Amino acid sequence: MPKIVDHEGRRRDFIEAAYQTILEEGLAKTTIRSVAKRAGYTTGALVHYFKNKEELIGHVLEENGKDVRLRMIQANEEHEGREALRAVLREALPHDNRSAASWRIWLALWYHAEESSEMRAEEQSRYKEWLSRIRDLLAESQQRGELDTSLDIDTEAQSLVALCDGIGVQYLMNRKRMRPKHIDLIVDNYLDRLFVN
Repeated sequence: MPKIVDHEGRRRDFIEAAYQTILEEGLAKTTIRSVAKRAGYTTGALVHYFKNKEELIGHVLEENGKDVRLRMIQANEEHEGREALRAVLREALPHDNRSAASWRIWLALWYHAEESSEMRAEEQSRYKEWLSRIRDLLAESQQRGELDTSLDIDTEAQSLVALCDGIGVQYLMNRKRMRPKHIDLIVDNYLDRLFVN
């Protein structure tokens, strides 16, 4: 009787193994061989599911992005206006091991986007989505009368994304300096200046 293979389960095994390898070794040291070994399979089995490292990493990024995206959607559904923006920004920022892991993967993408057109396209797609989400939240706040309607929300969305990027990098470089309460304070101070009403 032929062996029944759970192909979707095996794909998930490879994606999870790649995720863990990236976290522990970094993206540069993550290889098809190291991921296959961690997952308990041969490299031949892995390349049956993913043609190369870039495709595998793309799936890791997608899974990681789904988690962050779902948390942001939930935060947005639970709040309105300024509080929704604050909640979504908080979900984007590192404040625990899970979100710090997301940031390590995101930074690895930044680094490798210089060398890979596929990863560069993925990075650009993520930023486009992120900017759109922030723009929509700012527009909602304008409609609610919480923000001045003359505010350029495109520029402000870019500023908030840049703020998050800076906080994320600083957190990864020195967690003692950038504790979650301090991150919240930085975001709240920024929002206090933005939401003058």
